[in-house]
Amino acid sequence: MKKNNTVGAVKLSAASMLAGLFAMAALATGTALWASGNLSFGRLPDLLGSDSRPLPPGVLNVQDIAADPKGYKGEIVVRGVLAKYGQSDPHLFAIVDTREAKACKSTGCANFYLPVKLDGVLPKEWEELEIRGRLVDTPKMLFLQAKAIEKLGSIR
Repeated sequence: MKKNNTVGAVKLSAASMLAGLFAMAALATGTALWASGNLSFGRLPDLLGSDSRPLPPGVLNVQDIAADPKGYKGEIVVRGVLAKYGQSDPHLFAIVDTREAKACKSTGCANFYLPVKLDGVLPKEWEELEIRGRLVDTPKMLFLQAKAIEKLGSIR
């Protein structure tokens, strides 16, 4: 007995055509929405870590400074997490990028630590901070001289 495979081939071909039409329709709809500006993805995940508080305009993450530490002139505002205290200077501490601290659940795995000097009482470890100040470059190190600190709470 001879089987007729033509019917199966036609069904497969029709299914392939239907899938192709569906893909083209989805592409056309997505392109039209994107072109009109009505396409919204909401908040996309941050590749450096879990969701954090949205940054206000003009506020930098620690990783932004890491890219070009000497390129920032004048007063800046930086957001980060207090990672550790200075050994020899009671006014010195280091911050890391909030997203990085959240992603690795540690402040010890950061790629870049930004030293901060503050006259006054130092915040607690794991506290997320927005620090207003100026970058100071000395022969020993580059650090952020803090003028004001806003404590955003612990991320732990």
